[in-house]
Amino acid sequence: MAARPGYPAGSYRVDWRFGGRGPRCDDHSARPRAGPAPAGRHDAALAWLDMEATGETFETNAAKDLLVTRDIIQVMAGMFLGEGGNRQDPLANPLHADLKGFPPMYIQTGADETLLDDSRKLADLARNSGVDVTLEIAPEMQHVFQFLAGTAPEADAAIRRLAAWVRPKLGLG
Repeated sequence: MAARPGYPAGSYRVDWRFGGRGPRCDDHSARPRAGPAPAGRHDAALAWLDMEATGETFETNAAKDLLVTRDIIQVMAGMFLGEGGNRQDPLANPLHADLKGFPPMYIQTGADETLLDDSRKLADLARNSGVDVTLEIAPEMQHVFQFLAGTAPEADAAIRRLAAWVRPKLGLG
């Protein structure tokens, strides 16, 4: 893949996130002010995006997700945004952002996460914005399951799939 202006050939961004940290506003609507996007990006363990916590999987996966509940997300969103914060502001909620021109995305999430719908919504928004996106939903996996790499074969396999996706984008074959 050719480099985008302002980034060396093969530049790449990997964002490892978890719900407690919240979305990174510089990745979304602030992109035009921050300059051109890197040649590619990977959002691993991508989950908490929707400040409104509207996903159906908060209900359908509630009994399976041992880490995240709608109540937790709503409290964290309030802390992240502050009193009177706009839960639909694209700087805080990437699901309301303009993703046109974003580099290819690789999204990994667990099928048992309450936040699964956030990843699905991001993938749909990206596709509808013309972004090349791969959404991988790992069966029976929890939030941030990739952090178990080295101790869980599912996490090791997820990291291998990510590497297989990113290697050609970095010119590594």
